[in-house]
Amino acid sequence: MKKRVVVSIAPKMSKSFILRNFIFKDDVKALNQWTLDNCNQEFFEDANMDPDNPGTRFTTRFPNESVAPDIQYPNAAHIVRQRIINYFHLEWYKSPPSYSHGIVNGIGYEGGRIDNHIDPTYYPNTKTVHFNAITQQADVGGHTIIGGVEYKDINSTDLLIYQVSEIHHEVTPTKGDTPRILWVFGFCLDDEKIQEIFL
Repeated sequence: MKKRVVVSIAPKMSKSFILRNFIFKDDVKALNQWTLDNCNQEFFEDANMDPDNPGTRFTTRFPNESVAPDIQYPNAAHIVRQRIINYFHLEWYKSPPSYSHGIVNGIGYEGGRIDNHIDPTYYPNTKTVHFNAITQQADVGGHTIIGGVEYKDINSTDLLIYQVSEIHHEVTPTKGDTPRILWVFGFCLDDEKIQEIFL
């Protein structure tokens, strides 16, 4: 009599996913307006993520070794961040020190892209995770590619969540007169929380 062998295979953990309709439309509007009103301030610096097209992407993210200054982000940004904390129970987790209030805002113009890269970790035994809101899409392009998968169907109210220190990612060139606006809410998470979120 033949014995039946059952092999249990653990599911492969994803490193990225979309959380739909997380952000209220009024908050999207307020976030975009703040970016457009402030993108010429000195705390927006060239992201230096496209060597072929300098001056096409600007960010409030400071160099990784720097502690970010106190940027007066709009109340909507703090509301979204707190909702992320509450939803995923992140009360005890740190954000990267170069993210003012744990937040980064970016704007991308015609022709710019973000080169393929991987983000650093900031604290021992953690991985860096971004909860990204693309609150304004470019007319064409500006799509995030994570591990070779291009995300084309992200809405302004969605969150694109991924382990930026664990998987290569990039953004395709933007085209048209409408700039791409990105809000990043970053956290440094341990393996237990990573498994809880991504399994």
